[in-house]
Amino acid sequence: MKKSEKREHEGPVFEKRLNHIRVSVWKNYADGRPWFNAVFTRRYKAAEGEFRDATTFNGLADLALLNEGVRLARDFIAAEEAASGIAEDGATEE
Repeated sequence: MKKSEKREHEGPVFEKRLNHIRVSVWKNYADGRPWFNAVFTRRYKAAEGEFRDATTFNGLADLALLNEGVRLARDFIAAEEAASGIAEDGATEE
């Protein structure tokens, strides 16, 4: 992104909570073109009583939620890329 270009979003462009699993999709720019990345976190309460985030997931229940989060992130990114004319491989469709 050029210095003269403003960021459209300061935070994630998509965020969804699935119980204690959170999926966030961020929109970034390189060479004037948008690209997306997804972040998956698990919220838990530490022994001290404060809430923390982890990037590890426990058991089949977490994996089921993570799977749903991946699907939601993929659907969001695919819709954004289709709307802006970006192919799945990152090439601009003409």
